[in-house]
Amino acid sequence: MSIYDPSIFRAYDMRGVYPTQMNEKVAYAAGQGFVSVTGAKKVVVGRDVRSSGESMVESMIRGITEAGADVIEVGVISTEMLYFAAGRLECDGGLSITASHNPPQWNGIKCIGKGAIPLTKEGDLGKIYEFIQSNRKIEQFEKGHVEHIDLLPMYAQYLQKFVPENVLQLKLVANTNFGANGKVVDAATASLPLEIIRLNWQEDGTFPKGTPDPLLPKNRTEISQRIAAEQASFGAAWDADADRCFFYDEKGRFFHGYYITALLIKAFLEKEPGTPVISERRLVWANQDAAKAGGSELIFSRTGHGYIKKAMRDHQAIFAGEMSGHYYYRDFFFCDNGLITFLTVLNVFSREISAGRKVSDLLNYYLQKYPTMQNEANFISTEADRILEEASTRYADATQDKADGLSAAYPDWRFNLRKSDNEPLLRLNIEARTPDELDKRVAELKEFMTEQGATLRNDKE
Repeated sequence: MSIYDPSIFRAYDMRGVYPTQMNEKVAYAAGQGFVSVTGAKKVVVGRDVRSSGESMVESMIRGITEAGADVIEVGVISTEMLYFAAGRLECDGGLSITASHNPPQWNGIKCIGKGAIPLTKEGDLGKIYEFIQSNRKIEQFEKGHVEHIDLLPMYAQYLQKFVPENVLQLKLVANTNFGANGKVVDAATASLPLEIIRLNWQEDGTFPKGTPDPLLPKNRTEISQRIAAEQASFGAAWDADADRCFFYDEKGRFFHGYYITALLIKAFLEKEPGTPVISERRLVWANQDAAKAGGSELIFSRTGHGYIKKAMRDHQAIFAGEMSGHYYYRDFFFCDNGLITFLTVLNVFSREISAGRKVSDLLNYYLQKYPTMQNEANFISTEADRILEEASTRYADATQDKADGLSAAYPDWRFNLRKSDNEPLLRLNIEARTPDELDKRVAELKEFMTEQGATLRNDKE
């Protein structure tokens, strides 16, 4: 029998509505389960800015210390700071109370192993879930101790090795969406000649302007208009827990994460030609071309941070990217990091501008050479497996790959259709050689999905 709503146990973390699904009892049990499953003796604990996080952290710490392990309590942090702590501090991993980019009434828990190695549902994370549902309790006679530290100075110092040199004096608009990242941006860029127009910089777990997710089209309007009004060189935005970073040109146009992945592949292979780089399969042509130009061959991974981080370690890849805005770095424990992304892209944009070009010229290049859907299409269906088989049959003459959903490629266009890990959805992405071909195939695939009984979800809100 399930003690807690099983829907909170996701592929990579726990998430749900507070307090009906995620609450102090879950946090306590997760702390106990982490110690029991991993054998941890010292655990880092932090949280994001959500108002429900403080009481959940208190319960989690109690669960850990009653299980006999010590705690390093690091306060309000971004998710990348959890990875940093697990990778650099003397500890056995960490936990953060966070629901990432979800609405304010949500909360959740992220777990990371020693050395910032991810825990997977197929491995220790799944065992932690089983422990939580078992309603077991561990209470050692000798309780663990709690140490409080301020992680920011140490983390800001660490980031200095990623700060680029010779950056132009630039004006940009930056939006931290009321998360914990503003103080990190300020500390990391203190030595740079930047004029930063700060949006939603104050920490506020009620997220007064709505769901703190820059991928939602409605959340792009504010920063886009401000970039144009300020005549800024570009814009950057992070989600509430700051592990994803997004960019805009000087006209306020949004850079698809697919294009940023290709841009970053190029940047890293200029430093280390021939080094392995990794991408997911949703959109691939720009990434393959960037890898080839840098003397490397693109390695594919399943979508999802657990799979990508494992593939990076297996191949010692210097970089990996997902179109969702997650970008991963060999030199950051093979983890995703929104600040390293910002600093690296800042360097690329500064070089473009110093050469007499604009950021919009770079975006135009990708838009013209690699046309793609600007937003992933999500279809609601409880018959995902059947629809995937139907799609495979319908496009049997394509070159197909079923390693992560269905990828079907023709000379002039390709698509990827895959199941969501957490919802009854099929996610569709299409790319083509020309805009006309793209429009034709988008209409064709949407009609096919409708014929199969799937409903296109409105993701504009």
